[in-house]
Amino acid sequence: MMHHPARHIGHHAMMMMTHSMRSGAGVAFIFLTIIIGLSLANLTVTPVELEMITVEELQDSSAKFIGVALATATLRASGGDDNSDSLTSRMETGDLVDLGMWARYLVVENPMLLSITVLLLGVVLPLLLPLGSFTVISGDVQHRTVRYLLPRTTRTSILLGRWLGSLILSWALILFLISSVVIYLSIMIPSESLEDLIPWGGRCFLALFFLTIPYVSLGILCSATFSAPMVALLAAIGATVGIPLLSLSLQEAWEPLGNLLYLLPWGYSHQLLSPSMENFFEASAYCLGHAALFLTLALLKFRRADL
Repeated sequence: MMHHPARHIGHHAMMMMTHSMRSGAGVAFIFLTIIIGLSLANLTVTPVELEMITVEELQDSSAKFIGVALATATLRASGGDDNSDSLTSRMETGDLVDLGMWARYLVVENPMLLSITVLLLGVVLPLLLPLGSFTVISGDVQHRTVRYLLPRTTRTSILLGRWLGSLILSWALILFLISSVVIYLSIMIPSESLEDLIPWGGRCFLALFFLTIPYVSLGILCSATFSAPMVALLAAIGATVGIPLLSLSLQEAWEPLGNLLYLLPWGYSHQLLSPSMENFFEASAYCLGHAALFLTLALLKFRRADL
């Protein structure tokens, strides 16, 4: 059996997904991801559906808000921008015109409600993904059960298989969410046609597909580093939340410190929905690079762990 590592990895991936359907942590991850994802979609659609705001008004306000968010994410919001109006003027006639065009690309040239939903998912998913991977290694290490697998397989196969299983489960949930939102929008909002929703939904899924890889890998790294599952979960979520907060606050003291944002995909993940395919491929490569780094560190830690 030791001569078929690919078969072992596939077996561990299947076992991990099966276990997730039965374990408390796995069920919580699946349930919360679906509920929060659909709630975000409903939050986006409800104002238009109830005619609380017109599509044109929502487009205008969303374009401004997304432009401000892009300026923050790209570290181009200066200290003099003490309100959103100054940023908006820079996006209309100043040095941030490209960000204004980018925002309009998302909400005017493509299905607006789907774009807004996916942007919200891009912020929330990094906080949810550790729920699907924080017990992958630490749970077995804590209960000393992983040692019973080692005579029949390798540590590398175990970790890679469970990493792959976590990814496949996360991708399946994201595909379900995107498909549900596309179908819901096509039924409830007459202005959103399937001819426009389906191709843009595919592009949005591809963006979240790549975004998932580094954050699942970060969860695996924390799970391999800490033997207590709750500590692994807190470490993953703490890093995910703490790094952007730290970098944006330190940027005010010294601008280069804002580049700490690039320690995680927060610094470039917005490029996954860029109108430029070159930027999209570059951001995808960065996601894979981050994942490779986290996975390599996890393998080194797991191989040396006292099981």
